[in-house]
Amino acid sequence: VLSSLKKFYKGNISIVFGCGGERDKKKRPIMAKVAKTFCNKIYVTDDNPRNENPKKIREEIIKNLKNKDYFNIGNRSDAIKKSIFDADPNEIVLIAGKGHENYQDYGKKVISISDKAIIKNLKYNKRLISKDEQISLFNSKILNEIVRNKTRYHFNGLAIDSRDTKKGNIFLAIKGKNKDGNLFIANALKKGAKFIITSKRNTKYKNKIIKVSNPISFLNKFATLKRKKTSATILAITGSAGKTSLKNMLNHLLMNYGKTFASPKSFNNHYGVPLSLSNLNLNHKFGVFEIGMNKAGEIEKLSKLVKPNLAVITNVADAHIENFKNTKGIAKAKGEILNNIIKGGTVILNKDDRFFNYFYNKAKIKKLNIFTFGKSKNADVRLTKIIENNNSRILQVNIGKRIMNLKIKDINIYNVLASIAVLKSLNLNLENNINLFSNLRPTEGRGKIYQVKRYSRNFKLIDESYNSNPLSVKIALNNYSRIKKVNFKKYLLLGDMLELGKKSMFHHKNVSKLINSSDIDKVFVKGEKSIFTYKYLKKAKRGNILQTNEDVDSILKNIISNNDYLMIKGSNATGLNNISKTMIKGI
Repeated sequence: VLSSLKKFYKGNISIVFGCGGERDKKKRPIMAKVAKTFCNKIYVTDDNPRNENPKKIREEIIKNLKNKDYFNIGNRSDAIKKSIFDADPNEIVLIAGKGHENYQDYGKKVISISDKAIIKNLKYNKRLISKDEQISLFNSKILNEIVRNKTRYHFNGLAIDSRDTKKGNIFLAIKGKNKDGNLFIANALKKGAKFIITSKRNTKYKNKIIKVSNPISFLNKFATLKRKKTSATILAITGSAGKTSLKNMLNHLLMNYGKTFASPKSFNNHYGVPLSLSNLNLNHKFGVFEIGMNKAGEIEKLSKLVKPNLAVITNVADAHIENFKNTKGIAKAKGEILNNIIKGGTVILNKDDRFFNYFYNKAKIKKLNIFTFGKSKNADVRLTKIIENNNSRILQVNIGKRIMNLKIKDINIYNVLASIAVLKSLNLNLENNINLFSNLRPTEGRGKIYQVKRYSRNFKLIDESYNSNPLSVKIALNNYSRIKKVNFKKYLLLGDMLELGKKSMFHHKNVSKLINSSDIDKVFVKGEKSIFTYKYLKKAKRGNILQTNEDVDSILKNIISNNDYLMIKGSNATGLNNISKTMIKGI
């Protein structure tokens, strides 16, 4: 009963139980261990002790409950009452052992007692609490477990950036490499933070301070407990390109099946993942998390926190390769996520990726369910045909024996296939989403198209300024090539691809081949690495080498015309995203 409950319910479970006399002796340690494994609170009471000392029976049970909260209450009626009065909202209380009996056997004495009657005759005030109160209580219980007190804390989530702090949050004052969160406590409180987690003494805001030895350790503990207690189905996404876009796509699609939470922005590192996980709530049916890495071991650590029911590996390419000997090293790092998918869980793999067999074989060893997507004939979700229209595409997709026709605009085809594979593996009705793909658009910094007015002209800006690596550049250029030129020109502002190490020159030079075979009219570059791209461009495609952000306006205002296209592509750290934001805002 308990294992079945725990499988479908991750909230608190309490149990009231005892064991009978001599003939039940062997059951005592077994029942105690089962209760210890599955229950948050345990009430040990009398069952039918018959001729045996009931106190000794309870003590025998308690020997097997070390390091667990329990109550030793011989009077069965008192134990039942206490378990119910102590129960928290949404807690399940299992009264085990005597539901069908109306007596209790003490050997020489048999008393009349009915569990059902005790429960039925209880007089207590029933009060329905709001979802906000339930969430607050859920969070408070986790906080109490960490700080080891019973104070009732009313709050609705965690924040580590005072600018992102929302009313009712707890603000974690974390000391980072460049900034100390303790300097922003006043800002966080002004934004509506209820409490502050800090390792420093603070007499000014004494009533708001919850002191801990290490706020980062606190964050990880909170995330671990939230994952342990949530009943949501947890999805994790990793890969060299497309993680954030796929996460946003799945968030949008899964909302049609239940309340869904997704990590905001690109919260995929050692701060972002535990923070996102900590903000899951009781009423979430799905949680979608992005897991990134710069070096080996990071995905292992983060996925151990997330413990996904289902994981997606989008692809493997030379992103962050400066920290690896070769691309295989990157694949091994991405494959760390397979170690932490829950037992019997599922992995979604790209059948067209060069490391598919590596991931497939590792998943087989882990006895995971495997679902595949791609253009390969053997993929579970297979792209068979693309029909190009003026502003959209029709994808013909085979799912087993079924054929679906999906209309899409400007979004990554592989992400569409991956998302269908996720929905199918979760046994969700695909009909709910057939028409939704046509409404999906790229997100900020990842291919979103804006109509911009600048230099007294109207032109289209394709914002690809958030991230850049060899694979994402290739995808962006392929998408750009799909836009058929009709009385307008295409321009490209290209920034550096970072963290490529010794392969940097090779990859930047290789981008020039892709551009030379495209219909892009002029290319402008900004950054030391992208000069290698510029050097190998056809002369007709060379625009200019830009030194500063101000150079962009001084050059483009004399070139760009109405209805032209400008794509901005580069790693976030290059600063090209600031140029994009300025143009989009019309500053």
